[in-house]
Amino acid sequence: MIITQRRKNCLEEVRKSELDGVLFATGADFQYLAECTSYFWQRNCMNSQAKVWGSHVMPEAMIYMNKEGKTTILTIPSKKDHFDTAKNDVIVSYLDQFEDELAHIIDGKKIGIGRDCADWFKDTLKIVDPQIETCDAEEIFDDIRRIKDASEIAQMRKLAKFTDDAIMHVVRNMREGMTMWECERMVIDYGLSHGIQDLSFPPTCGFKTRNTENAQNIEPFEAERKLVPGTMVAFDIGYMDQGYCSDWGRTVYYGKAPEFVKKGYEALQAAQQHMIASIKPGVTRFGELYDFICDKADELGYYDYLRFKREDSGGNGHNIGIDCHESPWITPGQQTVMQPGMIFCSEPKMFFPNEGYMRVEDMILVTETGAESLSKFPRDLFEI
Repeated sequence: MIITQRRKNCLEEVRKSELDGVLFATGADFQYLAECTSYFWQRNCMNSQAKVWGSHVMPEAMIYMNKEGKTTILTIPSKKDHFDTAKNDVIVSYLDQFEDELAHIIDGKKIGIGRDCADWFKDTLKIVDPQIETCDAEEIFDDIRRIKDASEIAQMRKLAKFTDDAIMHVVRNMREGMTMWECERMVIDYGLSHGIQDLSFPPTCGFKTRNTENAQNIEPFEAERKLVPGTMVAFDIGYMDQGYCSDWGRTVYYGKAPEFVKKGYEALQAAQQHMIASIKPGVTRFGELYDFICDKADELGYYDYLRFKREDSGGNGHNIGIDCHESPWITPGQQTVMQPGMIFCSEPKMFFPNEGYMRVEDMILVTETGAESLSKFPRDLFEI
């Protein structure tokens, strides 16, 4: 059996936690440990926050790693071809037989389990052996999952480019009179026509038209609102493919924008670029990132228009990878130090009452010497 560097890192975490093994059903930890990106498991954009994980009550596939590093995948027949038999023992059986199969796989008494299918695992393992103790291991690999390897970075770089291209297609095909829903449907259709597996989250092409009731507040958006001159369109888009997610934001203005609004978007982009340029790997902490944005917005005279001020904790950004929203989040006081290989999303926003709402969001890779935006969509494209 091949023991990859990722497996070695995972095994170290299992041993540090003093577990006899870990058992995961379909979910982020399953994908990470199995090193399989082709198997499609159901997710939503807030998997990392939801109280109920995933969509499965019973697992159609699971992976077990014992404290010696041996990994075994138990799967139903229709999913077996996804899994590499060089890296795992792969046992194919039927769902109703999983209980008996586990009795021959589990070889310890203290087993960490994920939150997907947790109730089924607890009940079934008690039947397998009443002395088995289960504990929550959902976050056991979080620290090592934050650092992406070369293959993960390549996939996320590819997805970032795809997202850039998708929205350029949408922007070039926007037309007066189309609804917000039609714009969002274009995002969906572009993904479908290119064979992308799923969305990272429901797409938003948020229409806000100046000097209307619609522009009095950030939310709600109106799906049937039509595109007319004077409409600010705030995009929040993400695709999921081959096991990884993208998350992206920009704003365009349909028609001629008021000068102070146009300058506001330039300030928002400048603040984002200032933040990226300020990152020092091994030194900068996640909790410092939004301060960099606030500093530049303040310098340019647009701090008061930021949706979130320095002390606010919501909506400033997050790590990204297998799940769209991964920890750590960009919040005040977050002490996690940025390390090469981390990929995160920074999403500053501005709101102009009676005018509209704007956002910028980039996928950003921490490098050995600084940081690089994987999102390359033109920062000076605003008026269309």
